[in-house]
Amino acid sequence: MKPSKMEVKIISKELIKPSSPTPSHLQKMTLSFLDQNSSPNTIPALLFYRAPPDTAAPFNITRLKTALSETLTCFYPLAGRYKTLGTISCNDEGVPFIEARVNCPISSVISSPSSSNVDFLSFYPPGRENLKKSGIHLSIQVNVCTCGGFVIGWYHTHKVTDGISTATFFRYWAALVTQRYEDAGQAKPDFSSSVTYFPPLPGKDKPVTPELELHEPKGMEKSSNVVRSFVFKNGAITKLKAKSVSDQVPNPSRFEAVSGFLWKQILLAASTKEGRSIMGVLLDLRSRTDPPMPKGSMGNLVETAFVKAETRAELPELVSEIRETMTEMKKVVAGYQSDKREAAKEKHWRGFIKAYMECKRNNVYLLTSWCKASGFSDVDFGFGKPVWIVPVDSKINPINYLKDMIILTEFGDLDGGGIEAWLFLEEEHIKFLEFNHEFLDFASPNF
Repeated sequence: MKPSKMEVKIISKELIKPSSPTPSHLQKMTLSFLDQNSSPNTIPALLFYRAPPDTAAPFNITRLKTALSETLTCFYPLAGRYKTLGTISCNDEGVPFIEARVNCPISSVISSPSSSNVDFLSFYPPGRENLKKSGIHLSIQVNVCTCGGFVIGWYHTHKVTDGISTATFFRYWAALVTQRYEDAGQAKPDFSSSVTYFPPLPGKDKPVTPELELHEPKGMEKSSNVVRSFVFKNGAITKLKAKSVSDQVPNPSRFEAVSGFLWKQILLAASTKEGRSIMGVLLDLRSRTDPPMPKGSMGNLVETAFVKAETRAELPELVSEIRETMTEMKKVVAGYQSDKREAAKEKHWRGFIKAYMECKRNNVYLLTSWCKASGFSDVDFGFGKPVWIVPVDSKINPINYLKDMIILTEFGDLDGGGIEAWLFLEEEHIKFLEFNHEFLDFASPNF
């Protein structure tokens, strides 16, 4: 008998509002200089959880919603609405919340991920126009499987929260669900520091970052990109670190080794001739400010480090360029904290545009890491940590802002040091990697 098709059935839709009203003096939030200049792209994500053990309490959707309401009281801007590029109305309108049922156990989804192209996120398709129309920052969907396992998915806009801020929100919510109040205290948000460290530009309600069609030089037509993921197990990462060693970088990190290796292999896939390539690495700025920002600092506290290298560079050289450029970002951040932050921002991006044009708009990639430091692997709703972290949804292929992008996530038991690399590349480049023995010696296809 042919197995039934995997389906997601929506049970209910509602707005979850804060359990207590936001005080009047907090009902208008001015965004920081960084938030003013961040791009309002909509980011999807999915966390997969196995069924609870027999001794655990069953999945309780009511408790989940109650805890979400309590969480929004503390994270009140996320229940508000965008009014301009520079302000949020913290009006407690709420977060869209969908409850859904999946007609199979979670094991069926995890064991055959490539065949489970189902809609774990039933909201509006990602895109800037939807943000302009709705002003909604965050939307959540909880998908409960037949076994009691579940998938929590969401969209958030990369305007006032980056990945770390979003993970802070989910860790706080999960801690309230399980009544781990000490853990909730560790995830308490700080919405004021971003403005203190990066004061907004007065009268500036539009970004100063130069407009540039980085990933879509021909406009917003449907992308020919496909998404695939490859797993680097701990042993493979250890070998890559050894291959990445140089006098400049005697102790490469797993991030540097995997990133450099992926960059090298993608350039081979693109049949790149001699020339220049750029890898934009999205960096967390919290530890790069002077002094470092307080724990729990919320905002879009990231900037892109533009790593430049020759397309024929070997792995140690690429890793060295990544390390050097990331180290130099402290100087860029210092400029953002100064009175000349507008000029510093424009200088940073103008430098990229120059290099971008020198590359003739080719061989330009973007990389971001959702590994341990992001906090997603610590989101525990009482049934253990997520067994799979997925930065994609079923609508992702047509979305051009993810073109030529790499997202790194934790893989496996989340303590074993494995990394899953999600690649958003041209289909012909993906096919090259799938049959490249040098690549497959270290990476295994997963999605």
